[in-house]
Amino acid sequence: MSDTGRRFSVDYAEARERFREATREHEAGTIDLGDDLGIDWAWVGPADAARVLLYTSGLHGIEGFGGGAAQLETLELGSDVATMYVHGLNPYGWRHLRRVNENNVDLNRNFLLDGQQYAGAPAAYARLDGLLNPATAPGGIDLFWLHAAWAMATQGYGAMRNAIVSGQYEFDRGLFFGGKQMEAGPRAVAKLLVERLSCRERVVHVDWHSALGQYGDRTVLLESSVDASAAARVRRVMGEGVRTWDANDASAYAIRGGMTAFLQAKLPGVRYDGLTCEFGTQPNLQVLAGLRAENRLHHWGTAHPDHPAKAAMRAAFAPREARWEAAVLGHAREMHVLCHALIDA
Repeated sequence: MSDTGRRFSVDYAEARERFREATREHEAGTIDLGDDLGIDWAWVGPADAARVLLYTSGLHGIEGFGGGAAQLETLELGSDVATMYVHGLNPYGWRHLRRVNENNVDLNRNFLLDGQQYAGAPAAYARLDGLLNPATAPGGIDLFWLHAAWAMATQGYGAMRNAIVSGQYEFDRGLFFGGKQMEAGPRAVAKLLVERLSCRERVVHVDWHSALGQYGDRTVLLESSVDASAAARVRRVMGEGVRTWDANDASAYAIRGGMTAFLQAKLPGVRYDGLTCEFGTQPNLQVLAGLRAENRLHHWGTAHPDHPAKAAMRAAFAPREARWEAAVLGHAREMHVLCHALIDA
């Protein structure tokens, strides 16, 4: 079996079994979500460590293929720093080749802080909802690309992108829906992480994702709210290419309800660096077209794992291509080394 084959699984169930096997000699637990779905975690190293690496994956369901493989790679590399792994944060989405959970919630828009309301949507998103979420099954003549080109020409690509992906809380069958309350999985994960990490001095967190960026490339993003000294510290170690979740950044965008922003606020006594690591796949508009088709299939069609819309999702978020898989594992190894340097910075 190839190196990538030892890391990349055919489905959620196999990935979960591999993670459990890889961590069976360590402290481990499961957040049971029913229906043979669970968020598995493991702690490797001293329980009372002041410095901790945190690796999380699968917040966007189908993106767990790459993120879970990255976790297995870093587990085998080992570490002299205590490391917490949280695997398959959105097991429903992973099992069903969706980016969202069973309530159509994008979990990286669901971590709102106390006082923030699960309400509202960008005005431009409301205008685009008919284009993004037609109430029909995919298939037949579809003028999406023509209408999308017109929207970009009239609204500007950056404005359109930020309106769509920043997070919305009104269109419950729509894309990037952040929910109406904190979902059960995020609520349990937040409790676990705050309990385990609030007593630490230093935490470096990598949340593995996929799709953003050029095929096979790595994009690392920081919260835009971090102070300048923290951002400079990260860039000294990881390079000037580190981006921020910034609406004015041509290579990124702003989001509401992100997990790393939530943890940054909930761990005020910890020197916390929350990094999102993206493994690039397709151009942004092509990814959006895949998301749109799968969403139509789920709500208005008859979902089947062999449907072309599901194949488009795999291509957009977890290409079954040796070149991409090898790139993911290479980035995981490099990030593991860089995180060890960052935790001492």
